[in-house]
Amino acid sequence: MDAFWKATCDSKSFNLYSKSHITTLIIIGAIILGMFLMREHIQKNRRKVGLSIGIMLIVQQILMYSWYITTNNFTWQESLPLYLCRVTTILCIIMVLRESYAFFEVAYFWGMSGSVIALITPDPGFEFPHVMFVQFFMGHGGMLISVLFMMYFYKFEPKLSSLKKTINWTMVYFVGVEMVNYAIGANYSYLRSKPLSKSPLDYLPPYPYYVPILAIIAVCVFSLWYIPFYIRDKKNEMIKQEEEVTSY
Repeated sequence: MDAFWKATCDSKSFNLYSKSHITTLIIIGAIILGMFLMREHIQKNRRKVGLSIGIMLIVQQILMYSWYITTNNFTWQESLPLYLCRVTTILCIIMVLRESYAFFEVAYFWGMSGSVIALITPDPGFEFPHVMFVQFFMGHGGMLISVLFMMYFYKFEPKLSSLKKTINWTMVYFVGVEMVNYAIGANYSYLRSKPLSKSPLDYLPPYPYYVPILAIIAVCVFSLWYIPFYIRDKKNEMIKQEEEVTSY
């Protein structure tokens, strides 16, 4: 039980690309592949599957906050749902439960960016089988799965307006969280210092210089996630114009 619920957080106990890390990535990949292979069955039962994904993410939240509270690790500086991925998890829960495109618009960009980075360079603090390891990958893997689920089975796709909406909300988020960080001495979304474990932020200048760079990078990454849809739409538009010219 101690291995699953121990209270002491040792950031050095997790090893990047360890056996448990790789195995977890394989499991998440297998779930995504399974959705594709079972697409006909899932399409017929997409509401039930969506509810299951939503419940899984809710369980992840319960596990995380239960550990924080029962082990006296809850702090205003670390435990609030203010990390971007924690906010996105909440968006994904609402998105799948309400089948909401409005929430998808932001969850797509935040979820795809946050989940991929977090899964490749995770910082769970504990190694498997600790609950914080389990909930970390449940949350980030669940974000990726929920976004892909809505795209594949609800045909949700980001629009240019979705990209603009996400950029605006991202700037609001950055300013708001930075104010909270300053007020309570926190480091949500690593806007005041870099993570203890290895991360892409290691390649950026020290605080505070990396913060505006991080905002620019975020906009660029979001744009990259939209480019495939932009190219496809432009191509379809050109084909449509050619057909109209030919019809005359």
